[in-house]
Amino acid sequence: MKYGYMPDTHGGPYDQPMPDRERAAAFAEHLMNEAVATEVAGFDGAFVPERHARTETMWPDPLMALMAMAMRTTRVQLGTCVLQPAYYNPTHLAEQAALVDVASRGRLVLGIGSGYHQGYFDHFGEPFDQRLGRFRESVRFLRRAWEGERFDWEGQHWQMRDVLVNPAPYQPGGPPMWFAGTTEVAVRRAAREGDGLVLLGFYDPLPERRRIVDLYRAEAERAGRKPVVVQLLDGFVADTFEHARDTFGDLWVDEIAYYLKWGMIGWSETIRSMADVTFENLRQYMVVGSPADAAETLGRFRDEMGLGDDDWVVLRSRLPQGPSFEETLGSIDRFGTQVRPLLG
Repeated sequence: MKYGYMPDTHGGPYDQPMPDRERAAAFAEHLMNEAVATEVAGFDGAFVPERHARTETMWPDPLMALMAMAMRTTRVQLGTCVLQPAYYNPTHLAEQAALVDVASRGRLVLGIGSGYHQGYFDHFGEPFDQRLGRFRESVRFLRRAWEGERFDWEGQHWQMRDVLVNPAPYQPGGPPMWFAGTTEVAVRRAAREGDGLVLLGFYDPLPERRRIVDLYRAEAERAGRKPVVVQLLDGFVADTFEHARDTFGDLWVDEIAYYLKWGMIGWSETIRSMADVTFENLRQYMVVGSPADAAETLGRFRDEMGLGDDDWVVLRSRLPQGPSFEETLGSIDRFGTQVRPLLG
């Protein structure tokens, strides 16, 4: 199994005041420090999310972040996790992604989704109700554009003339595209049309995750595509369980409560009301504790989900409310030097 880390583009708490220029510049430098620490600690990849028009989001452009990371790293794969192509001009997106892939010498992975946040579409003035059609057309356009030839495009949502993406991507045919999926329809689409499936971290029971993984693998096999499963997880590694719990546990409980409050995730059989949103109920879905605790949790996810050598777990240790930058770098280092050896 491969391990990635997510340097989160949130640089402060939700709805914080607009950051001044010095704070924004300091966060930009820290984001690069996390990417470098990821490589030094032995992770296999660094993956950034995409968010816009929020005061806590202090680096909204994921491809620009990956270009900067490409200049500061030499080994780790660099990916979006995930970008929403439906509100991009596809020619601009094809050019930007190809350039990051060239600059990193073939280390780009383009994690993409159709989008669920209408505010982002409003921010760019693009139609939210057309997002799925635009997503699928964008995927087809990108693959055509990365062939390195001049062409015209007459699609349902975009019409372009005399398109030429130069330079072409470093990876022949372009970087792999991982599709994010939360519904059975999206999982089947990822299997038929994508190069991987990205699963969110929250609190879906492991048997349900295994059902989704098995469905995806079977559908990918029927489509003649190689399946890659990517599981996002949040967590923090400290010298002791108590330190990790006190540093990270309550922050993740607050994160889940925030997502539930705004309807971004749904209730479950075990999380039926805000009274159920407790550390005790959520602990099994976090990678939190000592190195031995973290290795046990990751091993459980690996075994119960049936994850193999080509699959990924992508960890996030810094949430909008914290921990501090210094504590986050410590967790990254402990994972690489103490947890990873325990996982074999």
